[in-house]
Amino acid sequence: MRYETKKLFEVLEFHNTIIVGVDFDDTVFPFTDTIYSRTRCNKVVNLLKELKDKITICLYTVADNESLKYKKYIMETLGIKAAYINESPIKLGNGDKPYFNILLDDKAGLNETIEILTEFKNKINEK
Repeated sequence: MRYETKKLFEVLEFHNTIIVGVDFDDTVFPFTDTIYSRTRCNKVVNLLKELKDKITICLYTVADNESLKYKKYIMETLGIKAAYINESPIKLGNGDKPYFNILLDDKAGLNETIEILTEFKNKINEK
């Protein structure tokens, strides 16, 4: 088991949840309408749905109020609900920095993060 997965289990054991930061465009919803983007977004959505009892979802995205309502609606339609939107459940320091145990973002190593969460999910299912 990789180090990152072990860390997620440590957090889960201590806090009964892991905090997952989630970007919207090209992470949950295919902004660039390609087969690759749609496939990868589907993987993310399926992972979030399968882990819903073990995670706290924090949607972090750039959007005005109307767009945020739309993105929230889309996520709920996909079967994933964000507990927090553009805010962090944990306030550290001055509270400006978002806090996550893992981040799903198309511009931040999304494929590797999918692999880590898939391993995490598979290990949970083995128990």
